[in-house]
Order: sequence, then C-alpha cells, then structure tokens
Amino acid sequence: MGKILIVEDDFIICKGLRKIIQNLANELEIVSTGYAQKALNYAINNHFDAFLLDIQLNDYSGIELAKQIRSMEKYKLTPIVFITSIPTKELLAFKQVHCYDYILKPFNKKEVIDILKTIINYGIKNNQENQPTIVLKQKSCSYVIKQSEIIFIESINKKIVIYTINEQITISTYSLKELLIELTDDFIQCHKGYIINSNYIQKVDKANDLIKLKNVVIDIPIGRKYKEALRGIWI
Repeated sequence: MGKILIVEDDFIICKGLRKIIQNLANELEIVSTGYAQKALNYAINNHFDAFLLDIQLNDYSGIELAKQIRSMEKYKLTPIVFITSIPTKELLAFKQVHCYDYILKPFNKKEVIDILKTIINYGIKNNQENQPTIVLKQKSCSYVIKQSEIIFIESINKKIVIYTINEQITISTYSLKELLIELTDDFIQCHKGYIINSNYIQKVDKANDLIKLKNVVIDIPIGRKYKEALRGIWI
C-alpha cells in the first residue's frame, strides 16, 4: 500500500484531490494537512511515495518545504507535484526541487487525473513492487518478507518474533544484530530486545522511554544506550 501526502490549506481543493485519488486507487493511504511544519514532521516520521504541495501556504513557502523534503535521502527521487494559482513560479520550482508537474488552481479534473494516474501507475505501484525484501531461512522453509511490511522485531526466549502488518513470524536461527545488518536504514534498534521500523512510529514518549507504533497495542521500550539512535526522530 502506497502513501501520499497532500499539503494544501484550501479545504475544498484538498477534499477534491483526496476524492480523485481515492477513486483512482482506493488502496492508497492519504494524509493531508494545511501546515508546512506538520507536513515536515509527517515526512520525517513516515515514508511517503508522492507529495502534492501547495506553493503558497499560510505558514511557509511550498517551495522551501519541497527543498527540505528533497534534502532527505529517502525522498531524493520521490514525485513532487505543486499546486498553485501562479504558474509563473513553476519555472523556479522545477529547477530548484525537480518537481514532477504542477496542478493549476482552480484545477481541471481531467488534467489532475492524468498526472495522478502516471504517478500511481508508474511511480507508486512500481516502487511497491520493487521494495526491499529480507530472506530468512529455517531448517524446513524460507520466508521472503517485504521490509516495508515489518512493524517491529522482538527477541524473546532465544527466539526472534517478526511482527508484520499481516502476521507474526517466529524464527530461531538469527540474532537481532544479524537481522539489523540485512535491513534498510529505516530500521532502528531501540532496545536490546527490539528493532523497530521508523516508518511506523506514531509517538515517542520521552518521559517514560517508550515508543508507540501504529497498529500495535503494546508500547516498545527504549534502552538507555540506544537513545542516541532515536535523537533525530523525537516527537
């Protein structure tokens, strides 16, 4: 499942864009906000497959927001589409942040559909198909797991339990240290018994040294010597 972030402070336009995206691909998760700082926090603490950014936000410049998004390694090639009522600014936007296209307000529904179809069919879906996997071998079988579907990993009673969005997988032939080597930089060891996928972080409770993950009932503890790895994502 892909994820799109809409940053637009006009409620009607935002609602219209959400509806078009849902009609094109209802399996996509859509996050929206009218504030640049919230958008930046979302981008840091999640992983998005495309951005729709209003150039003129109430609290910030959409172009400056796009620059900050582009500065993150994970978004170097992520499609960015600007939303604007001033098309002359687009020449600057294309040059500075390599945006994919722009939507002119008030938008033409067919043009928006054409732009989003391209992003969804050739960007997001291809990206989902080419996601990194991890292969875990056991005596009797092997597991091939998409890393983006792993929420967290727990070491308990000399076994490793991998919690994904669909299932729990228990293995006994690996250590957390060995798994961390095979995983992407999205994964962080936050405790001697836990590795978390940073894309699923919902909240970091600094007072109690706990992490709340999306779709997970239990809170994940933060070990004292692992705090430094989480400095960049304190909420």
